[in-house]
Amino acid sequence: MGMGWRHKVFGKIRRQDLFNLYLLIGGVSIVVATTIFTINMSKSVEKQSFLATQLISGVASLLLENRPLDEVRPVVSMINSIEVPIILSNNEGRPIMWNEPVIGIPLPEYQVLFQENMSKPSHPIILEILSLAAAYDQEQQPFAIFNPEGKRVGTLHYGRSALSQRLRIMPYLELMVMALFFLVILWALQNKKDAQAKALFAGMAKETAHQLGTPLTSIMGWMALLEDRLDKDDDVIVELNRDVERLSMISSRFSQIGSMPKLTDTDLVGVVDETITYFQNRLPHLGGRVELRREGDSSNPVIFNRDLLGWVLENLIKNGIDALSEGKGTITVMLNDIPGGGVEMRVADTGKGIPAREGNKIFDPGFTTKKRGWGMGLALVKRIATQYHNGKIRIESTSQHGTTFLVTMPAAPEPPKS
Repeated sequence: MGMGWRHKVFGKIRRQDLFNLYLLIGGVSIVVATTIFTINMSKSVEKQSFLATQLISGVASLLLENRPLDEVRPVVSMINSIEVPIILSNNEGRPIMWNEPVIGIPLPEYQVLFQENMSKPSHPIILEILSLAAAYDQEQQPFAIFNPEGKRVGTLHYGRSALSQRLRIMPYLELMVMALFFLVILWALQNKKDAQAKALFAGMAKETAHQLGTPLTSIMGWMALLEDRLDKDDDVIVELNRDVERLSMISSRFSQIGSMPKLTDTDLVGVVDETITYFQNRLPHLGGRVELRREGDSSNPVIFNRDLLGWVLENLIKNGIDALSEGKGTITVMLNDIPGGGVEMRVADTGKGIPAREGNKIFDPGFTTKKRGWGMGLALVKRIATQYHNGKIRIESTSQHGTTFLVTMPAAPEPPKS
């Protein structure tokens, strides 16, 4: 029943990951399709602008041949109404007309235009229009304007229409909006996943603490009877009492998962030595020759929960022992201060190492390489180190000669000044 529950829970998580993947692929497909459509629409608008400008160039000769006002007025109205920015110039390069509402540069009196010396123009409006016409010519080939007799009478310079420019930036705006949209979705999904994982951890831990409670109480009763019948100082009685205390502490650890534990302990070296001593007393029962030791020291102040940090150490040491070939090797717990505050704690083994393909998964809930493992040990270790102690944990190195886990503990906050 337990294994079926495990597969059901983690199968649900994997289905959630698959749904997230489908959502991501679907969203990217929508963005790509929308972007392609917008780009094609922009090209179509630019083509229509080109055709409209070409059509206007056919009648623009009226402005360049000093025609009567009644004949010129429709052309001027046409040029002012079109969204494509247009500048008409004669064969001397003198600007004669432009659509002021689109370009945004006021059209001066014609006397100003025709009195300007085009070899050395100085009027600010003329200079600005000439600069704008040159910029248009770099993007689009200008149209030559001919009169009905086939004589060239001027040039039509044109730029991109306002609609075309808006459409050209639309794909980028769409990408920005969609990227923001997906970031919000991913953030929401990640929060949901974290909440589910938190609920899973809390539920499993509290149920484990509850299940341990009943037999633990019974064992305590039997221990009291044994103490009455045997010598209290008997080695077996002493070790059994220590294991009962250990079981009580384990039950307490599980009961703290799911709620923010109190961080009140500061003796990091003491916790490390206590954990190492516990394992050293039981190494003969592990069926191999294992050397377990501590190296280094720390004096930087850190604050932690003694039960939970001990749990971190126990898991890392037990995993190191399991990784040793034929139960032989060395487990080393190393402590050193971080300049500026905080402590680094390394747990190194001389085992077979972690395969590269598994290095990024070992902290995931449910992932295990053991036949009977639940895959929750390192997941709980990471949760305790990062969420409860604001620290970090990672694989510092791994090879066929061993693995080193690095746990970083932040500096303890300074006490408030009175």
